[in-house]
Amino acid sequence: MEETSKLAVNNRPFEALLKFMDNYGYSKIGSREWLELDRLTRLGFQYLATETLVREYSFIEDESYHGKEIYSQEWRGSKKIVLYSNGQEKADVVISRKVNPSIKSLSWRSLLDFLPQPPLPLFVIDMSMKFIHTPEELAKLRLQIGISLSVLREYLWDSHLAITGTDEETSKWILEVLGYNKVSISNARPSEILWGFDADKVIILRPDAPNALKPEDVLTADAFLIGGIVDKIPRPGMSRMLDSLVPWGIPRRLELKGSVIGVPERINRIIEILLKTRYIYNGDITKAIISTMTKKDRISRAYREIIKDAKEEGGVRFVTKEDFNKLKSWLPLNYDEYLEAAKRAHIEVRG
Repeated sequence: MEETSKLAVNNRPFEALLKFMDNYGYSKIGSREWLELDRLTRLGFQYLATETLVREYSFIEDESYHGKEIYSQEWRGSKKIVLYSNGQEKADVVISRKVNPSIKSLSWRSLLDFLPQPPLPLFVIDMSMKFIHTPEELAKLRLQIGISLSVLREYLWDSHLAITGTDEETSKWILEVLGYNKVSISNARPSEILWGFDADKVIILRPDAPNALKPEDVLTADAFLIGGIVDKIPRPGMSRMLDSLVPWGIPRRLELKGSVIGVPERINRIIEILLKTRYIYNGDITKAIISTMTKKDRISRAYREIIKDAKEEGGVRFVTKEDFNKLKSWLPLNYDEYLEAAKRAHIEVRG
């Protein structure tokens, strides 16, 4: 892979769409296709670009289209606007499934010219250990894969996700939850897919890896390998099998201040942490983890910190309000959550 391609990895769909509009002199873009208004309002050009790429809409210079401003963004000194719904503003270009031969149009493939090829970073979920799961675990696994695609689309798009180790039955099972998509789903080994994408630096995420994930790992990786494993029943060491799937991969564990306890472990949340670290927090893994933690995660981590901070007096173990305030300085939990964690640890809270 040429070095220029490696650097182009930062071109995300919304950036590609803005560059596309700039290149063709468009300032306002509308849509004749149905869009989720809340997602359009929240994600703007990212959502519009992803829908165009996945559903293969064309870009049409339709002078009859009018809408109202839903989203705008400054780009290289000019304002780019998304129009939708009923309104009076005229669009320069419109995305549409239907093409009128008498109106100038451009294929959705025009957007690919502004995106990195191959599409890196690649997130690989390997399903070769599907057989170890119970029906309940499989149901949770399928849900996590579905949510993973939704999360990914807020930052990148479908081509950045590959699901490997899937037989015909598993592929159908996954497609049911993914809906219309352009995700790569195959029975290939992760190494085969990664070779095809020219992914040199591959990070293997597993909780028992010997070393913690570092900011430079996330910022410079070409790909991330995640095991399709849901451990309702603990299976120590199972995730180590991932290392054999990509011999040149680098095993790393996600940890928060020296411990994996409380770090989200669902596949979709791991992917969310990686995306936030790379695209929002500029390598700050701690911020990405904390912003992704659920109430359950916070209580689990508080339990660990309470056990560590507990003092003993007269045979009674306890922590103080000061211990809570110290923990709250970096972990965003409320007092009720702290009390719940202390109750589970059978430790008294004083002060």
